[in-house]
Amino acid sequence: MRPGRRALLAALALALALAGVAASAAGFRALWAEPAAGAARPARLSAVESTAARAVVARARALVSVTPEELGYRLRIAGPVAGLRGQTDTAAHTITLFVSPHDAPHRVAHDLGHELGHAFDARRLTAAGRAAYLRARGVPAAPWWPGRSASDYRSGAGDFAEVFAMCHTASPEYRSRLAGRPQDPCAALPAAARTATLEAGA
Repeated sequence: MRPGRRALLAALALALALAGVAASAAGFRALWAEPAAGAARPARLSAVESTAARAVVARARALVSVTPEELGYRLRIAGPVAGLRGQTDTAAHTITLFVSPHDAPHRVAHDLGHELGHAFDARRLTAAGRAAYLRARGVPAAPWWPGRSASDYRSGAGDFAEVFAMCHTASPEYRSRLAGRPQDPCAALPAAARTATLEAGA
């Protein structure tokens, strides 16, 4: 092989190797640039603040037509977390609300309704039911699960939880970015998700 050609191939191999390293680094950043929501630590509340936060949650629960217990879940209350309003653990059957004593009850009610939507999804929806919901919402190709880099509000699961919250809470909020705000939120849900009696056997 001529020296010039050998040098050209070596340079090409080096360029490809560097491109591979760059691509790997970019992929790594895409996966890990944002810490997982579950890694966030709730702010510590004083005894007075904790009592006030629990009072907000009590008022919020009065605005929600479904209870965690109806879906076999327990409700936990923690201090606020930046960028995170609630979390549903489908393995432990717990819903955690991250609440500030200064939160408006209707907003916490919406947070609870959203997490209850996730709980209902995990307990009652099937793959066919999820596909039917996405078709009805006009986004049949949308992913159901948000994944590590996508927002909950841009997934089928997040949209379902938002519509569920609108149906079952007295809240004007709507946070989904997947599909438009439905005129009749309850009608946009599967029939089993519309009733306020949602026990596992219902």
